[in-house]
Amino acid sequence: MTGRSVLVVTQADDATADMVIEELNRRRVPVVRLDPGDFPTGLTVTARFGQDGLRGAARTATRVADLGGVRSVYWRRPRPYAAPPGPDEQTGRWCREEARYGLGGILAALPGAHYVNHPWRNRDAEHKPAQLAAAAACGFSIPPTLLTNSPGFRLL
Repeated sequence: MTGRSVLVVTQADDATADMVIEELNRRRVPVVRLDPGDFPTGLTVTARFGQDGLRGAARTATRVADLGGVRSVYWRRPRPYAAPPGPDEQTGRWCREEARYGLGGILAALPGAHYVNHPWRNRDAEHKPAQLAAAAACGFSIPPTLLTNSPGFRLL
């Protein structure tokens, strides 16, 4: 697929993303759906960084996204990065981390792309205590909230 495409990063059975893709198709916007959980067996990525920026492609079984031509990224609940079949647990853990840093870094740094839920902002927002602290610092009223692993502790 050529042109300025929209990259939909999600898992295969995401009904909400299905609706977004249907609307993009209705508007004749090139769209490529991919899931980092399919890497490295069902998703192939080739990327080169140089003076001319990022060049390369992400290939699924049915689509190809020009990484330098992605205009927008819709990031919605993709599966975790995976290891190829076969390695022991330690090697598999290493593979998953390398995929997260490599592929994850590529997907988070697409030049000129507008992100709806940038993956790093999603990660930043995952921690409820940080959300509560930020809301309180902005002047919002925060209800009494207890976070503990001590079953006998009571909020006074």
